Amino acid sequence: MTQLQHNSHSISENTFRNSMRCELVELQKHSEHTIPLESRIQLAPESAYNDALFLLEILYNYDIPIPVINSTNHGSLSLKWYTEDGTATMFLCGDGLVVYNANSDGDSKDDGACLLSDTNALNEILGALRCVY
Repeated sequence: MTQLQHNSHSISENTFRNSMRCELVELQKHSEHTIPLESRIQLAPESAYNDALFLLEILYNYDIPIPVINSTNHGSLSLKWYTEDGTATMFLCGDGLVVYNANSDGDSKDDGACLLSDTNALNEILGALRCVY
């Protein structure tokens, strides 16, 4: 990679990182303001948003498309991909926990869980996700 290509990749990676950070901050603000405190719905912990940014950067480097990002009712963030054959979802529960599942129209299912710090298990999950694309 030439220095110009490297600088171009760094610029686009920085732009990506800032864009994702802004999107996650907006999602967090929206979740905090729309969920009543008396509700039984749990807010995702701040660590889940930090984990999401970390994981999104990894996904970016793996050339995996940007997922649809939402907060869930059980206190996690979901990253979801829709394909012609089904869906793939990663749940970020906070404290580095990632839960993955994929379902296809052919009734095949793939699932797993790992910590973001477990690079071998994370690479296995990302490999499975990459096969979807």
